[in-house]
Amino acid sequence: METIFEKPIDMRHKDLKAVEWQIPQITPKRDYGDYEFQASLEHISNEMLKTFKNYRYEAYKNWGFPKWKRAKLNGYEPDKYVSFVPVSTSGKILALNGIDQEGIEILAKYDFEGAHRKFLLMAEAFSNTGFYLKTNEGEERDPIILTYDWKSPIYETSVYNISPFSKATVIRYIKSNKNENLFRTTSNRIIVRENASLELININLCKDDSLNIDNTFVEVQKNGKVQVTDINIGGRITSPHIVFRLAGEGAQAQLFPYFLGNKDNVIDMLYLMRFYSPETTGAIDAKGVIKDESKAVFRGFLDLKKGAKEANASESEYTLTLSEKAKAEALPSLLVDENEVNAAHAATVGTIEKEKLYYLMTRGFSLEEAKKLISSGLFESAIDRIKVFDEGMSQVVKDVIFQRI
Repeated sequence: METIFEKPIDMRHKDLKAVEWQIPQITPKRDYGDYEFQASLEHISNEMLKTFKNYRYEAYKNWGFPKWKRAKLNGYEPDKYVSFVPVSTSGKILALNGIDQEGIEILAKYDFEGAHRKFLLMAEAFSNTGFYLKTNEGEERDPIILTYDWKSPIYETSVYNISPFSKATVIRYIKSNKNENLFRTTSNRIIVRENASLELININLCKDDSLNIDNTFVEVQKNGKVQVTDINIGGRITSPHIVFRLAGEGAQAQLFPYFLGNKDNVIDMLYLMRFYSPETTGAIDAKGVIKDESKAVFRGFLDLKKGAKEANASESEYTLTLSEKAKAEALPSLLVDENEVNAAHAATVGTIEKEKLYYLMTRGFSLEEAKKLISSGLFESAIDRIKVFDEGMSQVVKDVIFQRI
């Protein structure tokens, strides 16, 4: 089977390959081993899945945890292992144990680096939750809502296999009531086949001590469509990593990241769209707010490969800063190997215009109230989208944003 591996920066050009800088790795004093791996198999009866997990566990042993200077992470020591994490579900979806041969082939064929290889392999080798979604050809599946009540370390592996001419919507809602060093890492593979469509909404409401890593790989095939809304609110370190592979002619992808950083939290985002085929379309439109001493790092890659004729690629990012001590780093990248394309990118960092504050204050709002109203307005389109599927959830998200701004 041909395997496909995607990483953010392809250091090869024709027959040349550049020397690649490696992220420093730290071997922890305490790491998961055979005991935890065997525990991770307790709830699995699927022999194909067991084989896959064993393969990933062997790879896991060869890696240390990363040292991320940008996020002030100096390695990691795993918490006590919990072999099963329940997740509330609404809609028709299988637990990962129900994965079929086709789903296993997706796991085997499509691979990626993730925010860091160690964290990706951790999610796969020690998965304590996860799902398999497979639509039937031509089916329009009712929206699926996954609610994660984050109390224990979460290691998730999920596969979404969207069959030709079918349609699905998935909302992943992560909430936490506990505020003590929570950890989460994921590995998600999504295949949107010919003329199929998927809408995915991620809602991550993190507590201040949490470390949250979300790794997602998406392949869009001929005339397929995918729309992702990725909302990350809070968290000591939050690192969403989403890779889109526009593999088929006419494939379309839209990504809407939203982020809010407060206190000294760090949101470290990496989004990649790689165009392989003619007449593909991909767009990234990111918005966020940072305050206090928080930091937002936005890395957005548009990579148009040879053969992606008449592709349309665009990227924009806007960060609103509410504090002089808050830091924003925007690193939009545009890589073009094909001449006949349309591509553009832009990034902006700004503060609230005084005229807008004055206008609201003349109508009775205090300075703080005026700032909150204007800042929270950046999230309105995301909240409206959630409201289409769950009005109560949209109100919770709106309240959390307003409270933390």
